[in-house]
Amino acid sequence: QGMLPYLTSIPSMVLCVLFVATEFRLVSTSSATSTNTSLLRAENIAALLYVAGAYIAKAYPTISIGGEWNLDLGPLQNGVNIAFAATVVRALSPFLISYTSPADTSSTSSSKVPSISLQTMALALIGVTIFDGISVFGTVANAATIDTAAPPTSVMESVATYKASAQLWNPGLLSVVVGHNQNAKITEALGLGDVVFPACLVAWGFFADSIVGKPLDAAAEEVGEEMPKKRQISYTTATTAGYVIGSAATEIVGTFSLLGSGRGLPALIFLIPSMLIAVTAAAVSRGELNEVWGSSDVAAESNASD
Repeated sequence: QGMLPYLTSIPSMVLCVLFVATEFRLVSTSSATSTNTSLLRAENIAALLYVAGAYIAKAYPTISIGGEWNLDLGPLQNGVNIAFAATVVRALSPFLISYTSPADTSSTSSSKVPSISLQTMALALIGVTIFDGISVFGTVANAATIDTAAPPTSVMESVATYKASAQLWNPGLLSVVVGHNQNAKITEALGLGDVVFPACLVAWGFFADSIVGKPLDAAAEEVGEEMPKKRQISYTTATTAGYVIGSAATEIVGTFSLLGSGRGLPALIFLIPSMLIAVTAAAVSRGELNEVWGSSDVAAESNASD
């Protein structure tokens, strides 16, 4: 039984190495032209060492160098979590992007045209947000009906607490660690889902900015002169600002216990609404509300009329 925690952590370790290696290969300048398929390529070895450092950080959060410098290994754990999030978002985003038939019906091509309609993604994110809120507040309410000395906690909070206090490090929890060595203490924690799902919306922002920017650039090339561009709030900026505002709201509500004395809060109920409101405000200012919140067919008709 003493070896069981180590054996059950092996699949997580392997996944961590795979995801980190994927991100290392993507950012490597030589990976685009490299034909090296060996497992011993530099990016894979670097990923293995990086993940090993993340697991070592659980037992040795700080390494003293020369007795004067402290090297904190805790950020390596957050780096592995970010690699998880980036890979998952990259895999999910194509399924949340709307496509429509080409506006030119005379075209014989059967390829679909991408649309900036947010309906599909918004429905998915709102559903996840409702699930997050019910999972936290619902389980806390049920636990409060049980006569126990311990304060009621949600299932998600219990999982996060376990990951923070487990013998071995478990990916899935972004944390802020203050202090060194034995004085190291986790002061803030954020579930990986609170990063992955909002990141899907930020990815949509990058996608939408690339789509809506193409007609103006094409028109400028056709005329042969540089056309003046109107300053507009990009959707990437709007989604990022919405995330910042939602994070601030989470901190304020949690600090002052505005929704009760529970120790954990479902961050998505603040993050997703604030991001969607920010996107809506940007769409109104750009005159693209129908394209963003309409169906893909409405967006296609609007683009065709332009």
